[in-house]
Amino acid sequence: MKCQAFDRYSGPEGKRLILVSSGSKARFPAEVDDLLRAAGWFPGRAVDTTPCSAAWAELGLTGGPTEFVREFDGLTVTHPPFVDVGEVRHFDHTGFGVVDAVAGLSPRMYREYSTLAGVDLYPVGEDRSHMTLMVGSGTLFAGVDNYLFAHPGGLDEAVARICAGARPGLVGEWSP
Repeated sequence: MKCQAFDRYSGPEGKRLILVSSGSKARFPAEVDDLLRAAGWFPGRAVDTTPCSAAWAELGLTGGPTEFVREFDGLTVTHPPFVDVGEVRHFDHTGFGVVDAVAGLSPRMYREYSTLAGVDLYPVGEDRSHMTLMVGSGTLFAGVDNYLFAHPGGLDEAVARICAGARPGLVGEWSP
């Protein structure tokens, strides 16, 4: 079961209408904003988080980063870095999807990552096709194999860093 987006700014033929207010500070740098909008994000985007909460409950979790998920779940953002193969440029991508992230994470890996982080982690997606993204205490973590990484700063800064192609820093590793 996937989370469904509720676009309260839908116009004719499904085109998104974006409301822009002048004079306010931009939430994301222009390049990041462009990448997010190309993926379907817009200010005020909201998805039903009920399936996400049900997926987290399978891990024994309640609550969670529902505001972040409400805004980003279901998006796949294409971003740097890229690799040129012949005449084709292949970009990296990040998929925000709680249900799939929980399904792809073994209970042991989840426990080990949470132990390394020192907080309960809520799976929210995948980065670089193999790193499970997890939120804990306002920080975006990324787990792969027996390694846990974290993006510095808050969630908006982490999203901006991902879209810029920045790699997270190593938090630690556990013995397989």
